[in-house]
Amino acid sequence: MNNHPFNFNLLKELSETPGISGREECVADLIRSSLPAYCECRSDSLGNLIAHIPGKGKRVMMTAHMDEVGLMIQRILPGGFLKVTRIGGTSLRAMPGSRLSLWTSEKRIPAQVGILPGHLDNYERMDFDKAFIDLGTSTEEETHALGVQPGDVLTWEASLQRLGDNLISGKALDDRLGCYVLIQLAKMLKPEELRNDLYLVFSVQEETMLMGGNPAVNETAPEIIIGVDGTFAFDTPDLEGTQSDIRLGKGPAFKWMDAIRGKMAVFVPNRELGKHIRAVAEKNHIELQNEVVAGMSTAVTPMMFAGKGAAAAALSIPIRYHHTPIETADRRDVKKMIALLLNLLRIQM
Repeated sequence: MNNHPFNFNLLKELSETPGISGREECVADLIRSSLPAYCECRSDSLGNLIAHIPGKGKRVMMTAHMDEVGLMIQRILPGGFLKVTRIGGTSLRAMPGSRLSLWTSEKRIPAQVGILPGHLDNYERMDFDKAFIDLGTSTEEETHALGVQPGDVLTWEASLQRLGDNLISGKALDDRLGCYVLIQLAKMLKPEELRNDLYLVFSVQEETMLMGGNPAVNETAPEIIIGVDGTFAFDTPDLEGTQSDIRLGKGPAFKWMDAIRGKMAVFVPNRELGKHIRAVAEKNHIELQNEVVAGMSTAVTPMMFAGKGAAAAALSIPIRYHHTPIETADRRDVKKMIALLLNLLRIQM
């Protein structure tokens, strides 16, 4: 197990940097500046950031996505309020009363989601078309004067914070934690230790299409792809004992399958690669949980079919409260993920 200190400040910056699907440039710039100098970095025309650490052996891609869920402005109402639509699976339950950041082409504007006073709430199920955004303006003209227009986007306004001894909570841990893992991996891996030709791919538009990373696969032609993303934790009172036993603090999870039913998004890993990963984890005494979930998928699902195809596996960091401003993870699981990937890259795959 590696004893490298957990870099809270780097993760905080990754979490709080805006990077809604299709507008990941600020996150890519931060990642590029955080990677060591020996990484050969380039971006493709879609915005995927590709960091190459040359080595002998098979071409191995490890990938995490940069984008986060959020909202896009549809209309400015006569009273200055905004009607919005979702980009990705933004949690409707988390919206009423929440604070947001609105990003115009020039600046950030504080915003909040309207909510009925408790005295008047009849507890009807909230539909998304009833949601509205309050900027503190009182006319359509005042809102326009701020430089706001349809097509501008909003993200959760949430600072990363520590929760107890080991937990961290904030927005966009799905999948800025994966980006953090790959950055730290690059910093800790000595090039002379590398037994593979390594590509670290920080992909775009996972939350909307899953397929944003496919051009990077076409360009680099990996023989092996390992995805690093979040998965559901089932250790809260509302989910315990349902789909899975995945918990925070028990290590990363090996994904045996995930699926979004009805959307042709199902992932099953390469059997031999999975056996190899699990053997390396066991040899190095790294806890590895089992993941079989429905209701989600990740960027690695379409990636393995891109180009000429590749052997693929996926490793997941358990996260509570996905797609809300309080996504919560355990830093011990993150450190174990880094340790597992380091050990995988120090031997030929």
